[in-house]
Amino acid sequence: MISGKTQLEEKPSLFQEVDTNKPKIREPKKVLDRDDFMVLFIKQLEFQDPLKPLENNEMATQLALFNQVDQLFDLNEKIKQLVDIAQNDNLQTISGLIGKKALVKSSTGRVENGNFLGGKLILEQPINDVALKIYDEKGKLIKTLDIGALSAGEHSIDWDAKDKDGNPVSDGNYRFYVETPTAEEKSYVTIKTVGRITGALLEDNKYQLLFNGHEEIDLSELEKIMAEEA
Repeated sequence: MISGKTQLEEKPSLFQEVDTNKPKIREPKKVLDRDDFMVLFIKQLEFQDPLKPLENNEMATQLALFNQVDQLFDLNEKIKQLVDIAQNDNLQTISGLIGKKALVKSSTGRVENGNFLGGKLILEQPINDVALKIYDEKGKLIKTLDIGALSAGEHSIDWDAKDKDGNPVSDGNYRFYVETPTAEEKSYVTIKTVGRITGALLEDNKYQLLFNGHEEIDLSELEKIMAEEA
C-alpha cells in the first residue's frame, strides 16, 4: 500500500530544530580489555551482599584469573610487536626484489632491448610433437615454434624475439601456449619464464609480487633470482 505522503514531505527541513537532549545510543563493546575486567571486579565488590561477602578462596581464585587475563593481554601485545617486526623485515626483503629478473612458473615471457629473457618447458613425460604459440598482449599470434619431439625433463625455449616474418618484435610481454597431440599430454607440460619483478602487494597479511607489470604471484612461485648480465 502506497502512503499518501509525498517524497518531499518525508524529507526533513534544512531549518528543522535538532533535539540536543535526545539520549545517545551506547554501542556495546565487542571485545573487553584489561580495564574492563578490572571495572567488573570492582563493581562486583561494590554490589556484593554484605551479609555474604566473598570467601577468601573465591577472592584468591578471581584475583588469579585476573592476573592470567593481564598476562594474556601482555602476551598478545608482544606477539603483535613481533608480527609487525616480521612484516617490516619482509617488506624490506621484498622491496629489494623489485626490478630484478626472476624465473617464475608462468606463461608470460618478456622481451627487453630486443632480446627474449628466457624460459623453459618442463615435461613430466616424453611427447612426440610439441608446438609453442607466441601471442602479444593484444592477443595477436606472433609466431609458432614447431619444436617436435621432446624427452622428459627441462628444455629451454629457443626464441630469437622475432615474428613469423623474421622481424624483431617490440619490447614487452608475450604469452606462450603449448600445443600437443592430446589434452592429456598437454597436462604434462609446465612453462617457466624469466621476467621482471615490478612491484609488491600486501593483502590479508600476505605478500604477493607483481610479475611483468600485472601478473600477481605468491612468494612460493618465485624459483630463482637472475643476475644481470654485464
